[in-house]
This record gives sequence, structure tokens and C-alpha cells, in this order.
Amino acid sequence: METKQWQYRAAGVVGGLMLAAGQFWGPASVLQAGALVPVLWLAVKDRRIGDAAMAGLYMGIFYTLPQMVYLRMPIPVTVILLVWMCLLLTGLCAGAAALLRRGDVWGAAAVGAVWFLLDVVNVTAIPIWGLAQSFARSWTAYPAAIGFIEWTGIFGVVFVLGSLQALAVTAMRIPHQRHNALIALGVLAGLVVTANMQGLLRKPSGTIHIAAAGWVFDDRIAEIDPHTSKGFDALFAGPAHEAAAAGAKIFTTGEMGFYIADHERAEWMERFADVAQATGMWLVVGYWNVSADENRLFFMSPEGRIAHEYTKTYLTPYERGKKGTGDLRTVEANGVTAGAMICQDDNFAPLTRYYGRLKADVVLCPTADWQTVRIAHLQAVRARAIEGRCGIARGAANGISAIISPRGRMLAMHDHYRDGPGWIIAEMPVIEGVTAFSRWGFWPGVGAALIVLVLALCRRSGVYQCRKCLSECGVAE
Repeated sequence: METKQWQYRAAGVVGGLMLAAGQFWGPASVLQAGALVPVLWLAVKDRRIGDAAMAGLYMGIFYTLPQMVYLRMPIPVTVILLVWMCLLLTGLCAGAAALLRRGDVWGAAAVGAVWFLLDVVNVTAIPIWGLAQSFARSWTAYPAAIGFIEWTGIFGVVFVLGSLQALAVTAMRIPHQRHNALIALGVLAGLVVTANMQGLLRKPSGTIHIAAAGWVFDDRIAEIDPHTSKGFDALFAGPAHEAAAAGAKIFTTGEMGFYIADHERAEWMERFADVAQATGMWLVVGYWNVSADENRLFFMSPEGRIAHEYTKTYLTPYERGKKGTGDLRTVEANGVTAGAMICQDDNFAPLTRYYGRLKADVVLCPTADWQTVRIAHLQAVRARAIEGRCGIARGAANGISAIISPRGRMLAMHDHYRDGPGWIIAEMPVIEGVTAFSRWGFWPGVGAALIVLVLALCRRSGVYQCRKCLSECGVAE
């Protein structure tokens, strides 16, 4: 007994570290494809739900704590997320063990369904970071492999991961189910490949050149103040003119890149208008409204007129300021439909899906991260591009400026903590159409996962009753 418990603990530790690896370095996300195998390998034969739950607890600890230490989260946030992730992974491992007890292929497929449902709950029930909390976040390092999330959302990745691992273990550990498990594996892989190819074969209807500029607006290491004439020219006006000369039609900067009070607003808007008129570009500029205590951005036309202004809707923990109302609009800029949101907003599907339904071709997203969280946030926003089939361009006041294609491919990026102030430009493909996830969200996936889970439970019950009847009748199994 003690030896078995030690094995389950070790399986949980290994699984947790494999789950977490990609969250630090995206390409290591492939390790998640084997993270559940140690626990499932033990559970499929031993059928010890309690020990599997214990493995899930260890998995939660070793998945969450390294990330919290690295990200330097506040202690209350660390405690909440540690408890939350431990509960989710304990439930996942216990549920997986219960479903695999009878060695049924439907039960194996239902492991992915359980993980899907838990990840939906993870992102929506205690949404401290929204999409950035998803177990599958780091798979955006392989956008061609997860194109199917335009149907399921990012949660579809964990369904595939969970089902593939459970089916593979079933095929290896239960000889009489090997044939059925391999067929199920082939069907699932075929569906994923077909969905991915459908997205890859969709042709762009056009392109637009978009540029983004950023800098580190941090008193500890900032070298140039954008509020001075010299700083404004070096960080904003100069890059804007260079980007326009390179063909850019839209130019965006970082979140809270400027601090503007009402009494000086007219002067600031005149400065921005001069740049817009001189370059002939649309400007999307993030700034802090000092008088209203609001985190805002504005769209400015090439004629120097404000076309739309927006206030950040989703604030990060401990972030000051007043929340916006989610007033999302699009503007027609050089033949494309463009929308905008601010930083943390892109972690929440109600906003990103709305732009999908508005058929936005590109979403501008001024951002201000901090040094340890910049990679995690960039991983998450790449998923939003695929889910909504819209390009995303983000300038960063702190963090990484990036331009991402509608297929999630990184077209250009600049890490301002590493390389200092700078700007980037890329030719963004425009791919028309509304994705299934933009239209319906995760609800079709939830329905499908529940159907798989119910079928697995009903089949288990039916097999159990059949075997019980055979036993009572004295018929050998």
C-alpha cells in the first residue's frame, strides 16, 4: 500500500511539472501530452480513486507554485490560485480514475470531457486572469496544431490531450480494448487534422500593414519620458513617421503610455492630430485619464479626429481606476474593420467574441504588463486571434509589442524589457468570416463534453449490471 501511494505521489509531482513547463517556455507545452500518463497508468489497473485524488493534489501543487513564484504574484492571489488549481487537478485525477475503472473506451474519451469542463470552470468561475489561467495557454506556441480552437475555444486543446492520453493508456494496458482504443485514437486525430486543415486552407481576402510601438514606462529603468517634447518625438512621433514611410496604415502604442488630465487634453490631442495628419495613418493610443481616473484608448482618423474612445473593462487584481462598460465598437480603417480593447480585456471571451461577431478584421490591444508576466500574457492573446479569426496588434508600455496573424502566427515582436524602446511593422492578412467560437462560445463544447460523459457513465453502469446479472445466474464472465 505504501509503495503504491509513493508511486501516485511521484506521478502527481511529475505530471504537475510537465503541465507547468510550457507556461514558462511555450515549445515545452508538448510535455502536457504526457502529463496525465503516469497517473492514468497506475489508475487503469489499481482503480484507487483516493490515491489518484492524492496524485492530483500533488499535481496541483507542483503545477501552480513554480508559476506563482516566478510570476511574483501577491500572496492572496497566490493562495487563491494554489487552492483553486489543486481542487481542479484533484478532481481531474479522481474523475479520470473513476472513468477508467471499467476499462471502457467511452470512459477513456470522457477523461478529455472532464478536463474540458474543468478548464471552462477554471477560466470562468474564479477569473482572476481569465484565459491566461487555462491549462492549454502555452499551446499557442504551435498555432498550426491548434487551429481547431476556432470551433471549441482554447478548452478544446485539453479535451484532445486528456482523451488521447487516456485512450493510449487503455490501448497499452487493457489488451481486449486495444482495437477499439486505437480506432478511437484515429478518429480523434482525424477530426483534429481535418479542422486544422480547414483553417489553413482558408484564403485571405487582403492585407493591411500595421505598426506598433512601445517602451518601458517604469521608473526603475525608463530612460526617456514620453511626456517631454524630446521623449514624445523619440517614442511616438518619430516611430510613427518611420512606420508610415514603411507603409503602415494603422499605428498603435501601449496601455497608459501617456498621462493626460482634462485641462491639457486639447493640447495633447492637437499633438496627436499633427502626427495623424502628417503620416496619413489611423492612430490607436492608450492613455491614463488623470481627471476621470480611467484607463482609456482612442481611435484617431488620418484627419486628426477622434472616431471612438474606450475605457478598460476588466481590471487586474489591485489595479486602480474606474471600470468601463464594455462599449466595444469598430471603425472602418483603410478598407478593414478594426476594433480595440486594453490589455487584460483580451483575457475575457465576452469581449473578444463580440468583436468576432462584429466581423472585426483586426483588434488593436494597447498593453502594459510587467517583466515576469509578459510571456504568459502574450501566450494567451495568441489564442484569441485564432478563436476569433482576427489579427491582433499590441503596443506595450511595459512588456512585448507584437503583431499576430488571424491564425495565431507571430508576424513581428519586440521585447521592450530586453531590447528597449522600439517599433515593429507587419503585413497583416485579412481572413473574413465568423468562427463557431465567436458565434456560440464554449456552450456547444460543454454540451458535447456532457454527452460524452453521460454516455461513459451510462455504459459503465450498463456493463456493471450485465456482469452482475451473469454472476448471479452462475454464468462465467
